[in-house]
Amino acid sequence: MTEDEDELSDEAIQGIDEALEDIKKGRLYTHDDLKREYGLI
Repeated sequence: MTEDEDELSDEAIQGIDEALEDIKKGRLYTHDDLKREYGLI
């Protein structure tokens, strides 16, 4: 296993935290949800 030596920026960490919070609160769309929304299925 390799290890990435680059540190995440504060902005990247904040984005990850926000994404996790959205997932925990059920604010997400699946691929199929988006396709339905745009009339692709």
